[in-house]
Amino acid sequence: MNRRRDLIVSLASAALWMHGVMPERRAMAAALGFAWTKVPAITVIGMAGDARQRLVRDAVAFWNDTLASLGSDFRLGKITQGPQSVPDAVIAGISQDMLSGRKSKFPRELAAIPGDITVALSTVAFISFSAHWRNGKGLVAIGYPHLLTLPNVARNVIAHEFGHAIGLAHNSDPTKLMCGRPAPCRPARFRSMTEHYFALTEDEKALLLQLYPPD
Repeated sequence: MNRRRDLIVSLASAALWMHGVMPERRAMAAALGFAWTKVPAITVIGMAGDARQRLVRDAVAFWNDTLASLGSDFRLGKITQGPQSVPDAVIAGISQDMLSGRKSKFPRELAAIPGDITVALSTVAFISFSAHWRNGKGLVAIGYPHLLTLPNVARNVIAHEFGHAIGLAHNSDPTKLMCGRPAPCRPARFRSMTEHYFALTEDEKALLLQLYPPD
């Protein structure tokens, strides 16, 4: 587990490839350099009536079901609604830092929020992201650009960011859930009139078992 990095970001321009090799036809699953050693509690910050609240619960269930099907004993923890708020300017600023390749310090606005992973449901248009700091705190921030109003898009964007929150990096397969930068994968590819989650690669499934093996 690499504890030397101050911030693990989902928009990193390069991934840490397993074995240092990228096969010609498919990218090996990449890890972001951390794994949870406890059940992370989740606090959601956002309006109670926001439709994305349900999608957060669905995404947590998706990942817990996926981990169970793989034989891992790790699970994402309880979801609670937080009374706190995080200024949109702070969240949007971190998003911009990530797009620019800059590291962001842990924002003091998150320090008082209980739990291990804060999910910020913003009404501002920015690139959604996930971050993890050395103090063990994680952040999943979901912006509200027009693309997230398209059918099936927000569902997969939120699940994608939770994938980063448990340690998965991007792959380059546009048919898979974790596809992302620097590959030309964008949220619009998730559009579908049928609600469903895009799949993981077989390598990502194997990596999850390496990160979170059975007890």
